[in-house]
Amino acid sequence: MTDCVACGEPLTGRQRKFCGSACSKRASRAAWIEKVYGITLAEWDAIFAAQGGGCGICQRPPRPGETFHLDHEHSKGQSGPVRGILCPYCNTRLIGRLKDHTKAQLMADYLREPPATRALGRVVIAPGRPKKKRSLKRRRP
Repeated sequence: MTDCVACGEPLTGRQRKFCGSACSKRASRAAWIEKVYGITLAEWDAIFAAQGGGCGICQRPPRPGETFHLDHEHSKGQSGPVRGILCPYCNTRLIGRLKDHTKAQLMADYLREPPATRALGRVVIAPGRPKKKRSLKRRRP
């Protein structure tokens, strides 16, 4: 009798390598992560735990059935250092649209030291839009 490659449970009947589809999916995911990113599934779990169990940017935990993305720098085509694990939104909409770290640094500098504050030498608080005057509704006789 042999055991499941992924979890070690004994195999029964016609099972050859895995005890079920969950173990098969986990093993194929582990193989893919190791092949593409060069880290093991245990290392992926360690990175995710170090981030507090959520996205590395927005800190949101994954929803049921949602798969988070392993973010890495695209400095030389597809290869580059692994940075962390992100939710799909932060990976594709935030990091993906910035393209490189220089734009992210420029954005952070802009928010920390706005050009208006440097030019005027003081912080100006915008008063906001004036509230609309409410018109009295006319009653029909």
